[in-house]
Amino acid sequence: MLSRIKWLSFSIEALLALPIFGSVASELMPFYLCFIAVWHACVLMVSKSENQPVLGSAFGVIASFTNFFPYVRIAAHAVTAFILYLEIKKAPGME
Repeated sequence: MLSRIKWLSFSIEALLALPIFGSVASELMPFYLCFIAVWHACVLMVSKSENQPVLGSAFGVIASFTNFFPYVRIAAHAVTAFILYLEIKKAPGME
């Protein structure tokens, strides 16, 4: 179950790393990134309770608040997506 949640988080971050989707999300729905920050915080708590890696979710919370800086936003979401991908592939039981 946690692997599916992390795949969803990865998908969201990968889309936000693309300039067109990230710009639309930041300009049309400013509350969206706060929702994503809460989402990552919840995934972080679930991951921690199941002794799974939490770095990707922690970066996701931080990336959600870098929305005001366009190039930093793109880089932060891309790094977060990459970390989440590595967590999914490397963590035991996350395949």
